[in-house]
Amino acid sequence: MPEYEFKAVDNQGKFINGVSNAQNPETLGRILQDQGLFLMETVELGGGGALRVNPADALMARLNALRPKPKVSLKDVTFCTAQLSIMVRSALPILESLEILSDQAPNPTFRDLLKDVGRSVSEGTPLSKAFARHPETFDTIYVSLLAAGEASGDLDVMLERLAAHLDFNVKLNSKIQSALLYPVIVILVALAVLTFLVTFVLPTFAEIFVQLNISLPLPTRLLLYGGDVLRHYWYVFLISGMTAWFSFRAWAKHPRNAEIVDRALLRLPLIGELIRNIVLTRVLRTLGSLLESGITILLALELAKSAAGNKIFFDLLERVGNEVREGKILSQSLSQSQYIPKVVIGMIATGEKTGTLPEVINRVAGFYEAETDTAVKNIFTALEPLFIVVLGIMVGGIAVSVLLPMFDMAGGIQ
Repeated sequence: MPEYEFKAVDNQGKFINGVSNAQNPETLGRILQDQGLFLMETVELGGGGALRVNPADALMARLNALRPKPKVSLKDVTFCTAQLSIMVRSALPILESLEILSDQAPNPTFRDLLKDVGRSVSEGTPLSKAFARHPETFDTIYVSLLAAGEASGDLDVMLERLAAHLDFNVKLNSKIQSALLYPVIVILVALAVLTFLVTFVLPTFAEIFVQLNISLPLPTRLLLYGGDVLRHYWYVFLISGMTAWFSFRAWAKHPRNAEIVDRALLRLPLIGELIRNIVLTRVLRTLGSLLESGITILLALELAKSAAGNKIFFDLLERVGNEVREGKILSQSLSQSQYIPKVVIGMIATGEKTGTLPEVINRVAGFYEAETDTAVKNIFTALEPLFIVVLGIMVGGIAVSVLLPMFDMAGGIQ
């Protein structure tokens, strides 16, 4: 295979020199593209001429490399998988299916990704390994299920299960976002109203009171001082808030700190139970889908722990996997955790005895999915009056601070 010396540009616009083996310059360009590099020029070592890129094309390539690419969303992957399942079931060749999907993809990043998968498949790479070359879009669960479908010869069935699994994750994420949307809007509106009243409305009344030589009470003076500081040093609060938020996120990424945060969230009243149900639903649904597809229990536990999105459950599934490897049954190992309800353990034990573990786990996951929906509605039905009361207290406190000097003025006139 020929050896080429090349010059390429990376995603940050930096030039990189190197040497690589490839069948031809076009194949080298695809290999470098998979590594996030754009081929600028290449020379075949040991003979052959140099292949150079037009300077205008090189400039455009560098600018395009610096431009941020749109991310591939879970919805894009779900829709693509569902369509691919239908095409494979209709006996349409894989290459033709991938070509159709890439042409129809509205996301340019996803379009290029599918084209690369198609090229890999055309060169003889199995479909699962072609998808595995893009782990940022297709995780280990996706690739493992595809590999199981290829091994069993039921690729269309496995794609259908994959689409159902992804659709579940899309709906679950949508429910979580919807649950968080209302309190976030209420808090932002409350802060906006408070800021407007303190920085614009209250100072106007204060000027009138000063002109009338009215002594301002302590609450009014405190609010005026706070509004004056906020009006003149708002950027300090903004920068401090952003710094605190990003510092907390960086701190929480450490495994030990993530465990502290997740454990604290699970212990919160009302919210903790909701979080547990969400994580439990995600874990059980993933585990059921993997077992139903013929994945071994050990590999299913290994993959499911990554889908948990919670350090406590991640460690729990890792311990359970080790104990199952040593010979313990799943229900016995899960019974040692305080975060797994007894009804779940009992149903899993029944599934183990009857040989219907995948079906039982999926049934339990469906139950907790319904429980999560009900819990979300109940919690925010209960919190809605609380938000209204808090907002009323904030606005009412400012109104009282404005009215107190007026009462003093009326008393002085009498």
